Amino acid sequence: MATKIFMPQAGQDITEGLVVRWLKHEGESIRKGEVLCEVETEKAVFEVESPVDGVLLKIVAREGERVPIFSTIGIVGAPGEKAELDPLPAGEKKAAPGVDVAAIRKRLETGSEERDRAKVSGRARKLASDRGIDVSQVQGSGPQGRVTEKDLLIHVEKQRMSGLALRGRVVPLAGIRQAIARRMSRSKQTIPHFYVTVSVDVSAALALQDRLNPSPGGDITITDLIVKASALALKEHPHTNCRILEDRIILLEDINIGVAVTLENGVAVPVLPRVDQLPLGELSRMRRQLAGLAKAGRQANLEPACFTVSNLGMLNVDNFIAIINPPETAILAVGSIQKRPVVDGGGLVIRDMLTMTLSIDHRALDGALAARFINAIKDRLEDPQTLASGG
Repeated sequence: MATKIFMPQAGQDITEGLVVRWLKHEGESIRKGEVLCEVETEKAVFEVESPVDGVLLKIVAREGERVPIFSTIGIVGAPGEKAELDPLPAGEKKAAPGVDVAAIRKRLETGSEERDRAKVSGRARKLASDRGIDVSQVQGSGPQGRVTEKDLLIHVEKQRMSGLALRGRVVPLAGIRQAIARRMSRSKQTIPHFYVTVSVDVSAALALQDRLNPSPGGDITITDLIVKASALALKEHPHTNCRILEDRIILLEDINIGVAVTLENGVAVPVLPRVDQLPLGELSRMRRQLAGLAKAGRQANLEPACFTVSNLGMLNVDNFIAIINPPETAILAVGSIQKRPVVDGGGLVIRDMLTMTLSIDHRALDGALAARFINAIKDRLEDPQTLASGG
């Protein structure tokens, strides 16, 4: 039974193709996979291969004619077989105006065609046609980049996995989540971050916490001690208490520290004003009050922060790196407290340790100052008496 040869589709937006050259003549024998003709679409020039052994019974679309995709351009069958063809609707097959087919063929023969000629195996082309795949989007692994059937199957699997990844409930990026996305994207795109990490022995700080709290689970937490230590370190290193404003660095007088609070749908950063002047008990009370208001969707003050503390230690996080909250120039990321072996006086002892990472805006501060600053926080926590006294 005769087999029709169709104009291939070279992309989902392609509607017609131009017959450039027939490589076989009517009545000439052809083997399966052998190239019958070359056609051109807006994408590239393609080889059309015979799907069967036989004879080219009839050329339906002549060289230089444009025809719709999937329309019959030729018929292959057994020798002497009658080529039956449903004629194209009137006006469908037409000569391409102003197209120099000979020039196209010459460019193909000399290799100077501006668009790369698609190299696709016959089996790959059939698979692409059956599944509606745009071959131009597939990376070929065959000789000279030829697209093989294996390449098509890999492409299909990647598309399938991509589709699986998109399954699920759609949640709009709105409200506080949208605000976080916008601010954090701007921070990473506009602020040159660098990072400094230290390990801190907080055994003495935990002992101080026990003494200050009259009963287990009292008001003062390790977060309060870290915030207070950060405030005193900012006071000791005033150049870290700053903001960037266009081409200027603003050295701030007040030491206002934001404390990241986890919400159901994001993070809020209520600000504690003039923390260096607050006794620990007042600091703790104010932090808890502001955190409660933030979780209720309310804001108690509009004090601008100069620095943020983000503590994920209660969530069993060893360490992490935080993104600076603009227009601030630094943020401290605090991990969980863990008992670790530490060398002390030539021997090993078990101490309560945590890891802190300081994210710094390199426009405002350099590495040496950042190192001195984070070590000042570390020193205050390892010798915490000044935290209780406030100085």
